[in-house]
Amino acid sequence: MVNKYIPTSTHEALDILSKHDCYILAGGSDLMVVKKNVAGALPKFDKDVLYVSHIEEMKGIYKDEKGLHIKAGTTMDEVEHSELVPTLLRKAVSELASTNIRHFATLVGNIANASPAGDTIVVDVVLDAVLKLESVEGERFVKAEDFVLGVRKIDRKPNELITEIIFPEVDYNGELWFKVGSRKADSISKVMMAGIYKICRKTLENFALVFGSVSIKPVRSHELENELKGMSFDDVLKNKKYIVEEYAKLIKPIDDQRSTAEYRLTVAKNMIGKFIDQIVKGDK
Repeated sequence: MVNKYIPTSTHEALDILSKHDCYILAGGSDLMVVKKNVAGALPKFDKDVLYVSHIEEMKGIYKDEKGLHIKAGTTMDEVEHSELVPTLLRKAVSELASTNIRHFATLVGNIANASPAGDTIVVDVVLDAVLKLESVEGERFVKAEDFVLGVRKIDRKPNELITEIIFPEVDYNGELWFKVGSRKADSISKVMMAGIYKICRKTLENFALVFGSVSIKPVRSHELENELKGMSFDDVLKNKKYIVEEYAKLIKPIDDQRSTAEYRLTVAKNMIGKFIDQIVKGDK
């Protein structure tokens, strides 16, 4: 028998998780799809369900010395319209699903679902976001980049609850969000890319690039990023082909009903080229 739990506080939710292995449901926009049943039938939940969307202390967006905090119950719509949130994240959220879904889906739920096509996950990773997980044993912090282990596999223990995602201050003055889907929004991404950079006196001082939907988890290379930092624009252009091919080696797309591996790889390589062009042209 599947039981449901509706705690009134985070403390009560953690107590329940210490005793029961549960699915955690906030907006449910991903979980309800994963557990969908035939039309007219209840979802196929094979274990207990913990509802957290109504817990007020798990909602809100604020800043402090650690950075920007987005609590786990905060909806995509609230993220999209908050002036505290970086424009790169707001842009990605604005193209995710439909307006109706963004009213109840959550940012934390998107990364907790760990789908390769999770749009906002690549932005979480490129902005060095950190997830805060709490349990009756204490709290733990995990980088978004390390949190997603594979398709629907995450670094969360059964007794833990993600309570917020934290975005530290990252030094950049340029950004790019690129998504390819059947439509601009309300569609599952075939390929997406989030990038940030800082340019000063025609020199690339900071650079980060993350791909989604091209592997079982977000694709990022700190080695390549460090190699590019400090390069002049002339050197970036001279090494454009090398940069594209090095990133292409990391991309492992698949064929599925939405697209082919060859198409995804081609699009990803084109994205990298456009990103490099934007960096160089943006300071002229």
